[in-house]
Amino acid sequence: MPETVSPAVPEIAIDPTRLEVFRNYLAGVAEETWSAIKRCAYSLNIKERGDCSAAVFDQHGEMIALPNAGVPLHQGSMEGLVEEIVRRYPEETIQPGDIFITNDPYSGGATHTPDYCCVAPLFGDHGRIVAYVANVGHHADVGGRVACSQAADNESIFEEGVLIPPVRLCHAGEMIPEVFEIICHNSREPQDRRGDVAAHIASIRAGLRRLGQILESMGTERFLAYSAALLDYSERRMRSLLAALPDGRWEAEDYLDGDGVGSGPLRFGLVMIKEGGTLTLDWSDVPPQMKSSRNIPLKALRATCFAVIRSLLDPGMHLNGGVNRVVTYVAPPGSAVNPVHPAAVAERATPCQVLADITATCIGQMIPERAIAAMGAFQGWAFTGIDPRTGKTYANYESIAGGLGATTFSDGIDAVRGWPAGSMNPPIEAFEQDLPVIVRRYELRQDSGGAGRFRGGLGMRRDLEIRGHETRVVAYAMRQVVAPPGVHGGMPAPKARFVLNPGTPKEKALPVVFTNLPVDCGDVISCETPGGGGLGDPRQRPRELVERDLASGLIASESARRDYGYDPAATPTTQVSTAKESLR
Repeated sequence: MPETVSPAVPEIAIDPTRLEVFRNYLAGVAEETWSAIKRCAYSLNIKERGDCSAAVFDQHGEMIALPNAGVPLHQGSMEGLVEEIVRRYPEETIQPGDIFITNDPYSGGATHTPDYCCVAPLFGDHGRIVAYVANVGHHADVGGRVACSQAADNESIFEEGVLIPPVRLCHAGEMIPEVFEIICHNSREPQDRRGDVAAHIASIRAGLRRLGQILESMGTERFLAYSAALLDYSERRMRSLLAALPDGRWEAEDYLDGDGVGSGPLRFGLVMIKEGGTLTLDWSDVPPQMKSSRNIPLKALRATCFAVIRSLLDPGMHLNGGVNRVVTYVAPPGSAVNPVHPAAVAERATPCQVLADITATCIGQMIPERAIAAMGAFQGWAFTGIDPRTGKTYANYESIAGGLGATTFSDGIDAVRGWPAGSMNPPIEAFEQDLPVIVRRYELRQDSGGAGRFRGGLGMRRDLEIRGHETRVVAYAMRQVVAPPGVHGGMPAPKARFVLNPGTPKEKALPVVFTNLPVDCGDVISCETPGGGGLGDPRQRPRELVERDLASGLIASESARRDYGYDPAATPTTQVSTAKESLR
């Protein structure tokens, strides 16, 4: 791929030190924009889970800054947003104070309908647009056939809630009430939408205010020159990093549990080619688009792969579009990783986790010391009913974290969302205050990490008791059929599962996905998430680490004996050398 050159700007000498300061200024704008939407939001999903993100774009729509916080998948939600605004609205028709909003995955913004994206321009000298500030938030319910607008058995985008094309939410600084009311009226929780959309507006204005201060201090021409230079430098840095790595071709595969509507496991294959300073990710070996909502928009695929590439190649990599210039994605239109309208896409996040594992496997083949085992995919569920405390309809979405895979130098991290997610586990106090439920169990799941020289991170168990009403539950999950694999001799992690009324005579194992399952007052529904896969031979794990895990309750004595060959009577000097022989 030829090196990209940013559009011409007036000749201004670029000082490297000032460029780094400028980069951090922009990152600060993105961080402040993200912080503002999280702090101002009304819904549990945004204010407590942090299911939101922000970005700064240049005048051409290329991303020039992302926050370190936020959700990596949301990068895809904002990709192409500015280009679509420019295509629909000539610059001379846009005024200061205009804010645009969309949630349509097929109209330039969002990767599924619950992600509302907002964007607004910053004007410089002579009324020119010099940059844009954007944010995105996952709204728990935007209408559609099921609560929280997500169900694996959705067959088209029209089942997934109201579709808002890129339209003005504010004009010349004033909110357009008709657009605002359409968004709120189409949700099962209009009061939450009112608060969250207002948070979008406040966040955008905070970002514009801070970015405007930078523009004022630099002047328009210098601001534009440094924006272009930042992207060019990030591209050169990425090319240089790749050029230092071996050329080659690597292949990996993994499986989705199924399409969510009855199929068996579905194979996804990747070919990664590194040549000079370029990287190609060829996703041609995937199924055709599915008649379910597990399709993955191309923007979501790119954001997922970017998160993995950044983490494994260069965690200090600049978070902007310059990096993307050197990576080519091959994704056939009409495939599961590049669906065409009107394919459903609501549940794109769960299969994206498997795509992330596949990408990481290829990078681990290219750079063995960066190998990492598969992560334990988060499990998603949504509840709706009439809150007996208020008499109003509620709809709550939650994704419950699994464990990260083991690396070549450490155990996996317990109970966190890995690639490409990033939202947090909501605190119990806020959860129980907002919803008519009681959290009966919230704990690490013993023995859920794959055994290995380095153990996979543990998943979680979360049990909810329904209080004072009947609710309907929608679930969408991954790694309940195909376990998270280990690498280099490490063992896979135990699979995830949903259970109704665990440990009682009414206990019932639930399927991987289900829609509108009735759960009665007093029933308990349980989610057990998978841990990450292990790395390396478990029998080579140091005895003191096995004993530490036993003492902490992370593993049981039986699994210590079975998987690690642990013998409490053995001396430390003989444990590793005799472990294999003693259990043959």
